[in-house]
Amino acid sequence: MVRSEAPPRHVPPASGDGLVALVEMAFKLTWLSFKLKAYLVVWAVLFPMLSLPILLTVAAGEQGGSSAATAVGMASLMVLAGWRLRHPGSFHRLVSGRIWKRWRRWRTYRQPWRHLCAMHGLTVVLNDRVSVPKLHRVRVGYVSDAVTVRMLYGQSIEDWQRVSDALGHAFGAMSVRVRALKPGWAVIDVHHGDALASVVPLPQTPCSEGIGVEALTAGVTERGDRWQVRVRGRHILVAGATGAGKGSVVWSVLAGLGPAIRAGIVHLWVVDPKGGMEFGPGQALYQRFEHDPGDGTLRLLRDAAAILTSRSDRLRGVTRSHTPTTEEPLVLLVIDEIATLTAYSTDRKVRAEIEQLLGLILSQGRAVGVNVIAAVQDPAKDVLPLRQLFPTRIALRLTEPSQVAMVLGDSARDRGALCDRIPDTLPGIGYVVEEGSSDLVRVRAFYVSDDDITRLCKDFLPPGRLLPAREQASAA
Repeated sequence: MVRSEAPPRHVPPASGDGLVALVEMAFKLTWLSFKLKAYLVVWAVLFPMLSLPILLTVAAGEQGGSSAATAVGMASLMVLAGWRLRHPGSFHRLVSGRIWKRWRRWRTYRQPWRHLCAMHGLTVVLNDRVSVPKLHRVRVGYVSDAVTVRMLYGQSIEDWQRVSDALGHAFGAMSVRVRALKPGWAVIDVHHGDALASVVPLPQTPCSEGIGVEALTAGVTERGDRWQVRVRGRHILVAGATGAGKGSVVWSVLAGLGPAIRAGIVHLWVVDPKGGMEFGPGQALYQRFEHDPGDGTLRLLRDAAAILTSRSDRLRGVTRSHTPTTEEPLVLLVIDEIATLTAYSTDRKVRAEIEQLLGLILSQGRAVGVNVIAAVQDPAKDVLPLRQLFPTRIALRLTEPSQVAMVLGDSARDRGALCDRIPDTLPGIGYVVEEGSSDLVRVRAFYVSDDDITRLCKDFLPPGRLLPAREQASAA
């Protein structure tokens, strides 16, 4: 005989359990109410231009009824609309722009942060617990954002730099660069606009202070700051494809040196082996000018090496750094398309001596005031074997991704220096790396026109020099 089991009887919960559930629900509702009020207070403080009209409308409704509330509300809307039409800049800065920044901070970064880190392999699972890098602070700008992150133990800055391109797509940005802030901390620079899209004309007066050679303003950075270039104690390499704006970079530096050239503490020795087409119009500013890639250039380099040797013998044991004066000026060699001298010369004997002299000047000239600014199209090692002797390197638009590493270093492209992606419609834009720093700075040089060069020749003529007859006639 099969015995059937009775169905389980429903046991009502104890009265104590129901009381606990009610207490928990009441606590949650109270906590949610408190959070809501706190959020409202915070938003009222953050956006007083909106909260004050709302409070006035509510107060008018309590005192005068719905008609009074409607009148006050409509008047507030009219004031805000008039403000928006008459002064859109201040309205955007104080009202709509602040709301947009708040929304972007939450929607783009804080809300998807956990999932974004997981999808890009930036989380760590330990003992069934998922650790996520801490999103410490987000500073939103109209062109770029700065996201400060506390990395997990065991992570390095290279781990984040390797996924910078993928992060850029996730953030909907034009480009992303990751840099170290301090041990364990990283800053993700997210560029969602381009502050350098517009041409930056050369100022009528140099932005550089005084007549020194320490900090010359050659353009602007993507953050809107001055791009300052140091010439004293530096050699500068400018690499870029045809039409990338190498001439603008060099001319921007020379424009910043204008007061020092006029004072006689900087002498320009210029080599333009392409027939003088790029730098020929500025001959009035130069102490020496050569457009012959052979014997003429060889004589100029021999004389520069002789000055270097003489100064080294005189300053040895006296000082470790040369100070330019009118009696002993800084000699600045400007070489356009240096590969014409080091790789494309058909005379092997001349080429070998030029490479030897350049190696001497680049390795020993900085301390004695013999400096070099060189431009090159192809930065390959067989074309420019001396590229590592340039402490300041500027990479404009390049034709191949591998060339970025040749100019700025092996990991430069992973850190955001996408020189091969710079459009040919944006000449003068590039990335700069300085000796002793791993930071990459995106910059745009001033645009220097033919009229600007003519003006520079008239305004900063070196002592004892005369304008060419053609320029004297145009000035008259």
